[in-house]
Amino acid sequence: MNVLITPSKLQGCIEAIPSKSHAHRVLIAQKLAQLQGQNKADRIDVPTFSEDIGATKNCLVQLDKEMPYLDCKESGSTLRFMLPVAMALKNEAVFIGTGKLPYRPISPLKEEMESHGCSFRMGSKDQKVSDKYKEICTISGRLQAGTYELAGNVSSQFITGLLFALPLLDGDSELRLTTKLESAGYVDLTLDVLRSFGIEIIERTSEEGFIIYEIPGNQHYIEPDGLTVQGDWSNAGFWLACGALGGDITLTGLDMNSSQRDKEIISILRSMGADITIAADGAITCRGNGLRGTEVSVAQIPDIVPVLAAVMSQASGASMITNAERLKIKESDRLKTVYDFLTRLGADITYAGAGLSLTGRPILDGGEVSSHNDHRIAMAAAVASCGCSSPVIIHGAEAVRKSYPGFFRDFAALGGNVKEI
Repeated sequence: MNVLITPSKLQGCIEAIPSKSHAHRVLIAQKLAQLQGQNKADRIDVPTFSEDIGATKNCLVQLDKEMPYLDCKESGSTLRFMLPVAMALKNEAVFIGTGKLPYRPISPLKEEMESHGCSFRMGSKDQKVSDKYKEICTISGRLQAGTYELAGNVSSQFITGLLFALPLLDGDSELRLTTKLESAGYVDLTLDVLRSFGIEIIERTSEEGFIIYEIPGNQHYIEPDGLTVQGDWSNAGFWLACGALGGDITLTGLDMNSSQRDKEIISILRSMGADITIAADGAITCRGNGLRGTEVSVAQIPDIVPVLAAVMSQASGASMITNAERLKIKESDRLKTVYDFLTRLGADITYAGAGLSLTGRPILDGGEVSSHNDHRIAMAAAVASCGCSSPVIIHGAEAVRKSYPGFFRDFAALGGNVKEI
């Protein structure tokens, strides 16, 4: 699907969609409570609001089978969470995926699982790129308790997967980080969900200053009363950015006390000159107010880089995005694809290794861009159109289905001029 966007300033009120990050975690904890007979009869029903959430829900159904075949679609969270969870419960499991997922790394989680009872047979290198479904790996052997070690700066998803799985094992475990934890907010979100389900995780610090998680075994997940799925700060950032780029947007359904670190978009946009107010009922309003450049380390907030770069491209003066190494292994190499789409729209942007530097222009040119099959690139390009002089055509705009299928519908509801071509 290709879309044509005629530039306009967006205005109006919109409710934040459910958080994909929080929903993944709630769904897994719910399923584990169900398998242990500790679920609620009136349990919350988490809707299938994106392709990634659909992938996790389908994989969880497979845990009812003796031999599960887990189709993770193109969801990195689903794969990395389910690898240890499945093997805490099953003797054998097959993981398959689509798109770039079969080529995204699962090391060093793979090696840690191999040293604790699991044997991996990786998918054939002969699989054709054109094959829709590819085997990622077949794993045999039940996961065993013990001491695990992971770097904290590779993938917080590996850490989350083990934090869900290790409480189920017959024996106590430790998960020791060997570096400083990046994307800490995602791990905090995991810990919030685990503790709400009655799981005990004890945190302490090593002599080197890194986190150690002590995890008692033989624990039971107990579904709590009043469970809800939080609003999504990652996707909320796109609408706040539209407000900052000369619009007037009000967002509801977000929790300022959430562990989602992407809420930092509020302080970043304020530092750039956006007029942001938070009402007593929690509604957040963002208006453009002559933006200026800034420098941001994104080690803890990598998901907002595409939209942040779109805003920086239209802010006066220089801006820099640093500590963005892990963006190279997302749905696309997001440093390169952000550089690509903004360059095509006329931005003054430089790509250098672990970051991006931009010199803002008052208005971009417009033009044709590719989503690179990356949902966040497609949405960031739509946001950038708010400050273009000519229309923007986004090729492969259907990529938004991965996290926000209704994005272009909501974009139009806020006054955006968008049509499929």
